Parts: sequence; structure tokens; C-alpha cells
Amino acid sequence: MSIATEDVIGQATRALDSEPLASSQSRAVRASSLAGASPAVPRDPRLLQAEQADYEARQAAADAEAAQAAAQEAVARAAAAKAAAERSKAELATAREEAKAKAEAAALAVRLEHDRANEAAAAARVRRRAVRDEQLGTVHTVETAAEPQVVTVVKNSTDRLSGSLALFLVRLALAAFVAIIGWQSLVDRQATVDALSYVGLDAQTAGAAGWGVSIALLVIAVFLLIGLGTRVFSVILLIGTVGFLVFFRFGNFSPFMEGQFGFYGDRDVLLAVMAAIPVLMGAGRWSVDAYLRRRRQRNKLED
Repeated sequence: MSIATEDVIGQATRALDSEPLASSQSRAVRASSLAGASPAVPRDPRLLQAEQADYEARQAAADAEAAQAAAQEAVARAAAAKAAAERSKAELATAREEAKAKAEAAALAVRLEHDRANEAAAAARVRRRAVRDEQLGTVHTVETAAEPQVVTVVKNSTDRLSGSLALFLVRLALAAFVAIIGWQSLVDRQATVDALSYVGLDAQTAGAAGWGVSIALLVIAVFLLIGLGTRVFSVILLIGTVGFLVFFRFGNFSPFMEGQFGFYGDRDVLLAVMAAIPVLMGAGRWSVDAYLRRRRQRNKLED
């Protein structure tokens, strides 16, 4: 190293040492510029690390920008491919519809042509027959068409608005009452078992019968509500209510009790009377039974 170079480095070092500590950043910049003034002057390793980190950061930013641009390009290509697929799908659907329409038109044309050919053949046969009959002198009798049969459809009174509404309300009240009793007997198992034990059933049989009675009551309520098999389930309910009156309500005592309005078992008598109404009149128009009946009538008329 020459004497002039050593003097320059010594002067720079003394100048840096004489500056205050607050301007350390400016000193580092000047030191780096001085250090790079000559290839013989060694650079500060920290400056080299900072420059390397800055270079790597710029390189990472450039890579990130390139990756983002590639991602945007990929998204654009995917959107274009999706749009092309949708266009192809729409074109395929249109082509199918056009092919279907053409096939139907061709089938219709063939059918019309076949009908015209049949009509022409029938007309030719009629003409040949007329010519032959004229030559032979044959006289044909004209058969008169049979008069159409008149079918009179009688609408039931229960299918009118008032009858349908009345029977629907009866079915609704019966279904609600039976469903409440079935649910209570299903929840209060002990009371149900005790009631069945009262008629002479043992505890095990009464427990099993209690489940059956509870589920049967809920099923009857559902079928009465929708009006399916109304007469059958109404008969079952009527028989069960009469049996309940005989075995549980009435006995060797007066049903009129002191301090109570009405008589003992009056609700059960009312339930039996209400159950007898669908047995005698059916379910009404607003029911599944009426729908099935109308469908059977239509099939019978078509046959």
C-alpha cells in the first residue's frame, strides 16, 4: 500500500472519529464511499451484509411480482376456459334442441304422409267398390249410428261446501280428542296400566296392552285427520268408546252425581255420537277417501 493511500485512510479515520455519535448513519455512508474509493481499502462487513440483504429483498419482490402476474394470468386463463366451456355447453344444448325439433318434424311429416297414403288408399277402395256396386246393381243400407249413452252424475250432499266443512270439523275434533288421549296414555304409563288392570288384566299383559292402545289411538287420530279409511277407523273408535263406557264409566250407580254438572261419562257419550257421524256419512269431500272415490268413478266412466 502506498504512502499517499495510507495518508488518505488515516485522515478519513480521524474525521470519522471526531464526528458525534448521533450521526452514525451518515458516517457509515461516508465510510462505505471511502472504503469503495480504492480496491485496496477493505469494506465494512456490515455494509456488505446490508447490500446483500437489500439485493435479496429486491429479488424477492421481483419474484413475488412475477408470481402474482403468473397467478393473475392463470386466473384469466381459467375464466376464459370456464366461459368457453359454458359456451360449448349452451351450444350443445341448442344443438340438441334443434336435433330434437328436426326429428319431431320429420316424424310428424312421415306420419302425415302415412295418413295421406291411407286416406288415398281408402278413397280408392271406396271408388272401386262404388263402381263395382253400380255395375252389379247392389243397394247398400246405411247403418245409423247408435245414440250416445247419457250418464248422469249425481253429486253427494256431503261433497258440497257445507257438508264437506261440517264433516271435516267433526274429523278434526275427533282426531284432536283421540290424539290427546293417546298421548296422555303414552306418557302416563302407570295410569294406563291401572285402568287396564281394573278390567282383570295382569300387570305384564296390561303393560303390553297399554302400549298397543296408546299407539292405536295415535294412528286412528292421524287417519281420521287425513280422511283415509274414515268409516273403518270411526267404527273402531265407536266400539272402543262404547266398551270404555260399559267397563269404566257406567255401573250399579246413578251417573248423576251431586255437585257435578252433567253426568258421569258425558264426554265419552259425546265422543261415541261424534264417531258415529263419519260411520254414517263418510269423510266428506275434503278427504283422501273422497279423492279415491272420484278416481274410481273416472276410471269406471272411461271403461
